Amino acid sequence: MSENHSTPTEPEWTVVQQAAADDGLHLLRLLDVGANFPFRNYPERFSVLWEFAELDAEGLPSAAELTRMKDFENALCAVMQADHAALLVMVFTEPAHREFILLARNKSAFQNRLNSAEGLGEKLPISLDHETDAQGEFYLSYATKVLKRYG
Repeated sequence: MSENHSTPTEPEWTVVQQAAADDGLHLLRLLDVGANFPFRNYPERFSVLWEFAELDAEGLPSAAELTRMKDFENALCAVMQADHAALLVMVFTEPAHREFILLARNKSAFQNRLNSAEGLGEKLPISLDHETDAQGEFYLSYATKVLKRYG
């Protein structure tokens, strides 16, 4: 998931940080899907919200929780992206939660695969939200501010 400019087939992520009025640090990790991405082929937008359960003294997720989130993200990408059923395109990190935004081809297939990715052992502190967004308006509303190709 890290940026790799040497291999064109590797996804390129852009990270944006912003200090917030509530003294929290807000991060956005945005995948550059390319100017010709077929949003109409991925009309279902899912938001997987992870509420932080273990915070350290600074109010940040504990090292154990960060590891669990990384393992979950890797498992999620493995089951969703293997045959291009869905694509993780954005990750928001806020003071109390992390939100994974995925674009999917099919609503029911996504939910079935999410259940298999969630099967990492213990119950995870996640919730799911869904919207149909065949034009990619949500993604583009951020990409136009962050990535030069859309601006």
